[in-house]
Amino acid sequence: MRHRTIGAPPRVLTFGEALVGYETSDGSLRTAERFTRFPGGADLNVAVGLGRLGVAATWASVLARDAHGDYLNDAVTALGVDAVTVRADGSTALMFKASGAPGDPEVLQVRGGTAFARHAELLMPHLLSLDGIDHVHLTGIVLAISPGTRAVAYALLEAAVAAGVTVSFDPNLRLNLWPDPAEMRRVVNAVAARCTIVLPGRGEAQLLTGVDDPRAIADFYLAAGAHEVAVKLGAAGAVAYTAELSARSRPFTVSPVDTVGAGDGFAAGYIAAKLSGGGLQERLDQAAAVGAFVTTRAGDLAAMPNRQELDVFLAADRMPQKPR
Repeated sequence: MRHRTIGAPPRVLTFGEALVGYETSDGSLRTAERFTRFPGGADLNVAVGLGRLGVAATWASVLARDAHGDYLNDAVTALGVDAVTVRADGSTALMFKASGAPGDPEVLQVRGGTAFARHAELLMPHLLSLDGIDHVHLTGIVLAISPGTRAVAYALLEAAVAAGVTVSFDPNLRLNLWPDPAEMRRVVNAVAARCTIVLPGRGEAQLLTGVDDPRAIADFYLAAGAHEVAVKLGAAGAVAYTAELSARSRPFTVSPVDTVGAGDGFAAGYIAAKLSGGGLQERLDQAAAVGAFVTTRAGDLAAMPNRQELDVFLAADRMPQKPR
């Protein structure tokens, strides 16, 4: 049974796999010899981003019984993230990133046989009651990692829908995890249709829907059952649609340092504004601002702004770029 304390602030639940990242600025992954370690993972990034914006968030995951799992456990504790974790056999997902060169960083992920992939079902008793939870955030990554993680995501989604809890969904495609593109489209689109909010990037949405126009992308998901759709347009900002409303964000002019994590920042900004009662335009502007801000710093969760930083960024007198 779901319990909600009257007057308690909204709380978001995210569910997914954390990674241990190793980043270098020494050229490419092929030649680099020095790396800096950091915690990451889309769902953890969103939980951290929400927390820094003043929204209570709980992150649920399975951590390996290895040194990397110990590191993640310590890192999450140090970050102050409210976490529901279990430890299990298996490896820890790794990410290697080479930044510093012009353009997007070079990224390599290693996910085979992880504890999360093998034992996600251990989280079921902790997730499905949705005690104190007002919103659930899911990504397409958990749908792709393993049959077990997909089954848990399905169960969590259906529990949220049955309880009247809103759900946001970022397709967050990792094409190397989807050997069958047809299955990817079928699974991801079916989940999107059950969610309240869908947050695709324009490029991944084209792969999923077969259309490129943001309005057509939104219409695809609205017709399928989603209540609102925000399409990320990169440097041009974002657009959002409901059945009755539409909005275009202000595209912020920034000098990107690292684009990894921008989509997770967008999701955190959008969810935070929605839970605080912001309208469609406010949700979209805040999401675009957080996403843009994240690109100005190295790292992904480390780049998430706090409320004061975001307010200063939003208030800054910046000339918007022309929409593409």
